[in-house]
Amino acid sequence: MTKTLTKTHQLRTSMSNDTLDQIQSILAAMNGQHGILGCLLVSTADGRLLASSLPSDVDTGMIASLCATLFANNTVSIRKMNRGDLAQMTLVTERGILHFYQVGTAVLVILTARGQRVSLEGLLRLTEEKGKILSDLM
Repeated sequence: MTKTLTKTHQLRTSMSNDTLDQIQSILAAMNGQHGILGCLLVSTADGRLLASSLPSDVDTGMIASLCATLFANNTVSIRKMNRGDLAQMTLVTERGILHFYQVGTAVLVILTARGQRVSLEGLLRLTEEKGKILSDLM
């Protein structure tokens, strides 16, 4: 398994190395399923990248910050509409799908690649299954 989690990310979190390794394994195992290009686990408090299975040439720090902002802004909007708390959201773009899933104080972000055959139902089911496991780890 290729590790994309760096020591910098490990130092900026209070999770144990064993927990981080388990999280990293879960994210890496999701790659390739249902058209998934890679995943991020991002702190919703500060946009900090906790783990990633995206390719190493991707600016994961920048993507993590933007994803945290997107999720936070939509959380506020959903609350103002009296629709409760935001649990999941899916964005379909011309370059693929971004799916967000609340995991405790973090958000799991899943990216698909353009041109991949994506089973949205399968993607949602996998996300919920792995999200619950990640939530238990955190």
